[in-house]
Amino acid sequence: MTETKNVFVGILAVLLGLIVILFPLISVSTFSLIAGVSIIFLGIWILAQAFKTKSLAAGIADLIIAIFAIMLGIVFMGDIKAFAFFSSIAIYIVGLFVALSGLSSLSGEGAKGKAIGVLGIIMGVLFIVIGTYAYNPLVLAAVIGAFLIIAGIMEIFGLFSSDKEKPELE
Repeated sequence: MTETKNVFVGILAVLLGLIVILFPLISVSTFSLIAGVSIIFLGIWILAQAFKTKSLAAGIADLIIAIFAIMLGIVFMGDIKAFAFFSSIAIYIVGLFVALSGLSSLSGEGAKGKAIGVLGIIMGVLFIVIGTYAYNPLVLAAVIGAFLIIAGIMEIFGLFSSDKEKPELE
C-alpha cells in the first residue's frame, strides 16, 4: 500500500516539476502568492499570541514580529521579485552552512569522513552559485522544478526510503 502511495506522490512531484519548468512565471507567482498568504496567517496567529502572553516584553516582541510578518506576506503576494530575493538569500545561507559543515567534516576519521566533508564543500559552493542566479524568477522556477523532478524520481524508485526492510543481524 505504501509503495503505491510513494509511486503516486513521485509521479505527482515529477508532473509538478515539469509544470513549474514549462510555466515559470505563473509557477513562481503562485509560490509567491501561497507563501504570502501563509506568512499573513502566521502573522495573524502570532498577533493573537501576543495578547495571550503574561510578559509585556514578550507581547511587544510578538506584536512587532506579527506586524513584520503580515507586511512581508503582503509584499510576497504583490511582488514576485521580493519572493525571488528572499529565496536566493535562503539558498545562500543554506549553501554557507553546508560548506561550513563540510569543512568541519574534513577532520573526521577515515576516508568516509573526508569524502563527506569534500561532498559538503562541493554542495555548499553549488548552492551559493545557484543562489547567485536565483534572483531571476525564471531561474528560481527552474531550480524548484528540478528539485520536484529529482524528489519525484527518488520517491518513485524508493531511493533513501526508510520503509525498506532492514536485514536483521543474528
